[in-house]
Amino acid sequence: AETYIPGVHEELVGMVDVITLSNRQYCVVLDPLDNNGVPRLGQRDLRKGEASFFLYPGESLEAGVQNIHILGEEDGLLVRAREAFEDHKPGDRWMVLGPAEYVPPVEVEIVDRRHTIPLDENEGIYVRDTKSGKVRSVSGRAYMLEPYEELWQKNLTPSVEALLMSDHDPLADRNRTSHSSSSVARDKTKLVTYRVPHNAAVQIYDYKEKKARIIFGPELVMLGPDEQFTQLSLSGGKPKKGNQIRSLVLLLGPDFMTDVVTVETSDHARLSLTLSYNWHFDVDRTDA
Repeated sequence: AETYIPGVHEELVGMVDVITLSNRQYCVVLDPLDNNGVPRLGQRDLRKGEASFFLYPGESLEAGVQNIHILGEEDGLLVRAREAFEDHKPGDRWMVLGPAEYVPPVEVEIVDRRHTIPLDENEGIYVRDTKSGKVRSVSGRAYMLEPYEELWQKNLTPSVEALLMSDHDPLADRNRTSHSSSSVARDKTKLVTYRVPHNAAVQIYDYKEKKARIIFGPELVMLGPDEQFTQLSLSGGKPKKGNQIRSLVLLLGPDFMTDVVTVETSDHARLSLTLSYNWHFDVDRTDA
């Protein structure tokens, strides 16, 4: 009816608007009424468009009117079973992969929307298995996280973090004792990489295997989940003082160095000697 006049024993509680669903929408009604008008407390009812209806007293929408999930070839939905559904037990997780249109049944909830992560051969990510806790690195291919996987953040010491994010060039700025850091924060889920320059070496220590490996440049270093850089603290300045230069690489030369040495003779005369010389490390790379 277009008009309604409440009776003497009736009270107007409120106005209820009609809910309209298009053919690209759906909604979930909580505590719906059955055919006899009895509330099914704790139950959920999925309704798809096209449809128009009113909510009866006691009913409510779980998350309002929602659009159907459109998945492309590189998209996926991580879903979880609220209760037994098909061959899944309550709590089970699985992926719904595109291309597809998806409306979750009432027995299923959407946990996350995921996308394929494109990775170049020099790029990678850290992935953690939420069941076993094991962390591994994935690189060189497009990758979609599995149902029981998540991105893992690799933390580094503040000093190593500053060296990685600085504008310091190990060769051109080898005598600088200070350097500025980038204002862009590092994505800790991405594989930590470092380009070792020519005639230089970097030491990587694996805390799980309790082994160290040395990488000679030119080379691209990719840190594993349990690996860390060995930070070097070198002398610098004139005269030379300890702990003046902090670096991740050791330059092997050849290079030119100048130092100032003060000596005192037996008759207490003090001499200041300036020494300049070429140097290089003679390293057997096969035994590193």
